[in-house]
Amino acid sequence: MEKLSHTTENIIDENVEKLAELFPEVVTEVREPDGTLRHAIDVDALKERVGDVAEGQRERYQFTWPGKREAKQEAYRQIDKCLRPCPEESVDWDTTGNLYIEGDNLDALKLLRNTYAGKVKMIYIDPPYNTRDDLIYQDDFALSPGEYEKMSADYDDTGARLVVNRETNGRFHSDWCSMMYSRLLLARDFLTDDGALFISIDENEVENLRKIVDEIFGQGNLVAEFIWAAGRKNDSKYVSVSHEYIICYVRSLAILKDRGVMWRERKSGIDEIYAEYEKLRKEYGSDNGAVATGLKAWYRSLPVNDPAKNHSHYCEVDDRGIFFPGDISWPGGGGPRYEVLHPVTRKPVTIPSRGWLFSERRMQEVISEDLVQFGEDEAKVPCFKRYLKDHEYSAPYSVFYQDGRAASKRLARLMGGEVFSNPKDETILSRLISMMSDGDDIVMDFFSGSGSFAHAMWLSNLGDQSSRRFILVQIPEDLDANLARTKKKSAEKIIKNAIALCEETCSPHSVSSVGKERIRRAGKKIAAEVEESNRQLKLGEEPKRIPDVGFRVLKIDSSNFEDVSAEPAKYSQQMLAGMADNLKPGRTADDLIIQVMLKKQIELSAPIERLDVDGCTVFSVDGGRLVASFDRDVPVEVMTAMAKMEPDYAVMRDASFAGDDAVSNFAEIFKNYSSITEVEVI
Repeated sequence: MEKLSHTTENIIDENVEKLAELFPEVVTEVREPDGTLRHAIDVDALKERVGDVAEGQRERYQFTWPGKREAKQEAYRQIDKCLRPCPEESVDWDTTGNLYIEGDNLDALKLLRNTYAGKVKMIYIDPPYNTRDDLIYQDDFALSPGEYEKMSADYDDTGARLVVNRETNGRFHSDWCSMMYSRLLLARDFLTDDGALFISIDENEVENLRKIVDEIFGQGNLVAEFIWAAGRKNDSKYVSVSHEYIICYVRSLAILKDRGVMWRERKSGIDEIYAEYEKLRKEYGSDNGAVATGLKAWYRSLPVNDPAKNHSHYCEVDDRGIFFPGDISWPGGGGPRYEVLHPVTRKPVTIPSRGWLFSERRMQEVISEDLVQFGEDEAKVPCFKRYLKDHEYSAPYSVFYQDGRAASKRLARLMGGEVFSNPKDETILSRLISMMSDGDDIVMDFFSGSGSFAHAMWLSNLGDQSSRRFILVQIPEDLDANLARTKKKSAEKIIKNAIALCEETCSPHSVSSVGKERIRRAGKKIAAEVEESNRQLKLGEEPKRIPDVGFRVLKIDSSNFEDVSAEPAKYSQQMLAGMADNLKPGRTADDLIIQVMLKKQIELSAPIERLDVDGCTVFSVDGGRLVASFDRDVPVEVMTAMAKMEPDYAVMRDASFAGDDAVSNFAEIFKNYSSITEVEVI
């Protein structure tokens, strides 16, 4: 019977297996110092298979920096950590599909990778911008446990690996690049084959970030570099840099093209146009001319930067609604030429210089369907009616304007004060989410910060009635340490507000505490607004479904089990006696079931049932796919009941068995009742 490993998967071994599938002949065996054999890649054989290679001092195109090799090793190194459930900080723990992971995002990516590889449709991150004062992660790379402990002075009170990346450390860009590189190496594995990565960044590191993502994702998978104009800034000596970037890469642009995938977003401002149209209809009734005149006057009254003004060409009206009198000629020229009679004068109208857009037969059909607008007489070329309702979606523009202050004001109202500086705009993020995901897609943000991404996903789900689910990750950055560090009065005020909010909610003084509270309040607000809207429905209108506004909180912690890897000579008899049960004090069966779910690649949002079977607690997870019991001295009758459930996986812990014969019974019982079940011990 196999023993369930405590550590994360060995990515290097996985890569060897992938190469072995492609080129079996390049796999060989090497002997370790302890005498064991393991698979390895024969580099010379691989060279013969792939031909010319760039190696040694040979010149090549590459982007590198001090620490890049260590950053790659850090991404691939296994860890022995766990995720611990925190239902008391969650919302709708039993039913929600959303996850909030509190802890270092590099650890989170390693822990989640096995379960969520290839399942995430969209990743959005807003990492530190490296402005000489921002905190970045100080990863430990290949440090020994002793060296790791010596670095503890660089950690904050919560153990967070955060340092200020100042130029004085001599590695201003290198530290930042290393931090991003290791995380993006892992992040790519999470994406579906048609998934996409969006990263917000400013001018300080956009060039370096592009080179890093080019290397990891491939330059050919760049979709766009969005430019977000967020409003004028007045703190610059030379040029007021009023924009930032969102770079977008996909896992495979070739797959998107093969599948004919197109990203579309609903045009901003059209709801306001419809509202004005309905208002004019009530005033002028069926007088289409008066409604059109009123609509044109309304467009002229709008501010220059109003989104609705971008659609002012949709200014004509008929019984079908609002339309744009568009070109009816063949694009590029060479279209068919034939006579079309004016419906009133019965004379041939002017033929467009490039010919008609339609064949003669199709032209007669669109005329009969009243889709052609004729002039007062035959002298004017007719137009083809393009209705707003049929053109509500378009490809997103790579340059857009959104006042950066608006999101801050909305968040301050929600939280009762300013608790985050420069939070990301949830309406912009919602546009990104909606344009390339739908259904029950999983979306992820592993630099969660203020929680704007969760709020944005709920807005998207509300807009198109989808059931997307999020995974958010945020380190518990210490607010008291930030307050002591800051030298700006404006930042000091915001941090004090955040600390006061933590006091009010009886939460630790951390960024993650404030972020979770923001998500809770945003969820309550959305639910209340939907309920209020449903109470005011008109006859025949369908009520909107309230999105899943809950989330499960899980916190990264050290292993659930004591370290028993020391040399035998270091153990005393008393220590050995105490290791009959190596579960750490304070760890529970609830902690263990989460660890087992990750190992068996069961999503952490799956339903978890606690069953009482003859006085023992038996977990049934994901509709019975996994059953587990971690009680002591579990009797044969309970094991038999578990086997009769015919799960895919059955797991117990060492301490669940009274002796070696009980372990054997466990395996035999499942052979008899459910031979397909994978049986393991933790």
